Amino acid sequence: MNRDFYFNYITEKIEILCYKIKSMGKLNILNLNIHAEFFYRDLCNIIYGLSLENANVEKQNIAAIDLIDRTKKVLIQVSSTCTKGKINSTLSKRNLLAYKEQGYVLKFLFFSDAKNLRGNTFNNIHEIRFNPVEDIIDKDTILNSVLECEVDKQKKIYELVKKELGETPDPSRISTNLAELINLLSEEDLGMASTENKLNEYNIDCKIDYNNLKKLRGIINQYKIYYTKVDAIYKEFDQQGNNKSLSVFNKLSRFYIEESMKENYNENQIFFSIINRTVAHIRESSNYNILPDEELEQCVSIIVVDAFIRCKVFENPEGYEHVIA
Repeated sequence: MNRDFYFNYITEKIEILCYKIKSMGKLNILNLNIHAEFFYRDLCNIIYGLSLENANVEKQNIAAIDLIDRTKKVLIQVSSTCTKGKINSTLSKRNLLAYKEQGYVLKFLFFSDAKNLRGNTFNNIHEIRFNPVEDIIDKDTILNSVLECEVDKQKKIYELVKKELGETPDPSRISTNLAELINLLSEEDLGMASTENKLNEYNIDCKIDYNNLKKLRGIINQYKIYYTKVDAIYKEFDQQGNNKSLSVFNKLSRFYIEESMKENYNENQIFFSIINRTVAHIRESSNYNILPDEELEQCVSIIVVDAFIRCKVFENPEGYEHVIA
């Protein structure tokens, strides 16, 4: 699912950003905090529908304020110092009184975990609108909000995160055989699948049962009809290099092994995780010819089901053969 792909990518990049900010802060290297402030401005604008601006662009070092939305009257202080003292110090700033009179709400955005602060009582001497439960935002708050977003909004967040926090493309590093395979498959007429594929239907059903994938039987049956078409592509594929197909199978097998080692994962989740990881791997490839999301997911599902049939992912029952001799 695209939602799972977007959320996993966003989570990974934000986790890394927060870790780097914390590590560099211990060395008193704070330049990343400044760049992160701009990133979180744009991120909050997408997630919460705000029009935040950097307050310090207009006037340097406005006490207690980093981001401001003058239309919805929101003030946000962005900080890596996640303490009760930090909040009380901010609440004591005299300039907040003028914003209180204009009806502003004050929020705090911390890079690290701030859940322990939400139950505290603070010295809000100017009585500006501030509810610790709702107005203390941290990494987990941001990620939970992303999780609840509609998929179109998640895509916008993903694009922002990729632009700000993603790696610089290196064609020599990320050109992949999986992407090339998808490019070939996408050119096929998938509406013309052959029903004469010589598959051992009984053995495939046994493998589905053996791996507790009964709920996915319909999906496997839906895509296994493309076996002959995929087989022809693999043969064409291998004319370009001795180990190209093998590298694809090994990559899918690696995805399966890594997912199966995770705790509290069942077989159905593993199956979809392989699809999602393959989609992500292809999207990051320099040689991928961009497809609509639905077409990419369809092509990847065909490849993963084919790998399931060919014994490259999931366990095989004793005596398993996927084709009729």
